[in-house]
Amino acid sequence: MSIMDMFSLKGKNALVIGGSKGLGEGIARGLVEAGAVAVVSSRNQTDCDKAAAGITEVTGGQCYGISADISTKEGVDALVNKVIEKLGHIDILVNSAGVNIRKPAVEYTVEDWDTVQNVQLKGVFLACQAVGKHMIDNGIKGKIINISSINARVVARPNIVSYVAAKGAVMQMTKALAVEWAQYGITVNAVAPGFFETAMTKVLFEDPATREEMFRHIPVKRFGNADTDLAGMVVYFASDASNYTTGQIIYIDGGYTSI
Repeated sequence: MSIMDMFSLKGKNALVIGGSKGLGEGIARGLVEAGAVAVVSSRNQTDCDKAAAGITEVTGGQCYGISADISTKEGVDALVNKVIEKLGHIDILVNSAGVNIRKPAVEYTVEDWDTVQNVQLKGVFLACQAVGKHMIDNGIKGKIINISSINARVVARPNIVSYVAAKGAVMQMTKALAVEWAQYGITVNAVAPGFFETAMTKVLFEDPATREEMFRHIPVKRFGNADTDLAGMVVYFASDASNYTTGQIIYIDGGYTSI
């Protein structure tokens, strides 16, 4: 197999949860550019359709949109069934859905906590469980890529306690599933982004002092680009080039966590 063939995703089907905007949309575009057929999913069907149409137009590939609520098992199972009905099978799963509530920990309500956990942790597990079962039952040597965060382990910014807890759990869940499913030829890895300007992080970037503090500690002296800086690593994890790589977390942060 040539090096180009190792990184090719031709003939592969991908589900990108949280793929209608931000980091997930950039990842989905990269997967389609590498040859995969993709489904992007989020709560809003209009957003899904818009992202899918844009990705299809830019890449000349195939991308579809299917809305879903991943905070419940019923929602995840329905999504996975629809994707299988549409594409036939799933080779690649990317968990990129995001939600956050910013407030001091002492002001967090149980509802606040659950809102974040239901998407950032429970939803990730349910998607891994449903797609993992599909892969195991059908003998698919699949690829699962979870999106974590530098806030999961190396740093922890204040006022996002539920988010930090969930992302930390996703890291360890990634390792646990990697070990459990290695026998089936399924790899499970995670990417931990640094500071990327997206709709979810907009509040950080709007504050000049916070923006400067973040920028000052990034050795490469720029923020991450949601359209380009994650896609390459995710394509690697989704391709045959990573067949001997599992249970790993890669930080994509411009060197922030190396200081």
